[in-house]
Amino acid sequence: MNGKLTRETEIDRVSELLGLPEEVNDTKTLTDQVGYGLPAASVEKILQIMHSPPELNLIPERAYRRAKTEKQPLSPVKSQVLYDFARAYVVADRVHEGNGALVMRFLEKPHSELGGVAPMALAISSPAGADAVIELLTR
Repeated sequence: MNGKLTRETEIDRVSELLGLPEEVNDTKTLTDQVGYGLPAASVEKILQIMHSPPELNLIPERAYRRAKTEKQPLSPVKSQVLYDFARAYVVADRVHEGNGALVMRFLEKPHSELGGVAPMALAISSPAGADAVIELLTR
């Protein structure tokens, strides 16, 4: 694992984390891709970038394997989960200056300002959960 994000802007870094081409570099193009469905390879790219395997599955293993085996995109719902996680991860990566160990510690440790919930769990629960994690990071 232990990869680094290299693109410059935040939206580019979200796209990079999701394993999307450089042409997917604005909010509209990215949200269109999420609405269509992200490739199963997005899960693999996230896991490659993360400092260590996450304690939580980003999406159910069955959904990932099915999309990969059938060479179909993930459902828009599963794609939204990955997108929300990627948004939070990119901000955590910036705040922790690319230190993967600190990013993972932040994401997986329950946080009192999030009601004792781990930021990763909240980020993958809903867009509002990801927004709450991002807000905490940017304060």
